[in-house]
Amino acid sequence: MPSRRTLPVAVLVAGLSLLTLSACEEPAPGATVFSGTTSAHREAICWSFDASQAADKSDCSLDLDTQAAGDAAQALLDEIAVIPTTPGETVGISVDPDVAANGWVVSINGRSLNREPVTEKYFRFTMPPQPLRQGDAQLVIQALTEDGAQVRGSWIFGISDAPEADEG
Repeated sequence: MPSRRTLPVAVLVAGLSLLTLSACEEPAPGATVFSGTTSAHREAICWSFDASQAADKSDCSLDLDTQAAGDAAQALLDEIAVIPTTPGETVGISVDPDVAANGWVVSINGRSLNREPVTEKYFRFTMPPQPLRQGDAQLVIQALTEDGAQVRGSWIFGISDAPEADEG
């Protein structure tokens, strides 16, 4: 049985823990992109916690409006993970259940990779040939609102050419 002195201390610690947890912001959902032996996981750059509302500037983890153009570009680049891959290689994307619930779309350099929104947690595709990609590529994942008409959240990943293996 706890002593009379340890019980108030335990209650105080439990209370402080609850206060600490309630002061924390809920993290934005994540997406993981992988190819070969390389993978990267990131939280959404912008995310609306209200499934019926599109994300706006206040929902973004980066405040690009208050930074100089060069600083804003660097801040965005610091957030982007780059996955090396080669044409013909499989690239997989895994998203949190909150993202899959209303559907999500994927594009490379502005070209959509799926005709209909994906409602599963996993999507894979074969990396297109180099001329179609035009060098390093930008992979954009966009989660949709409940009605599927607006973007609720966004992730950006870089896709680069994997170094050629030496033959010899």
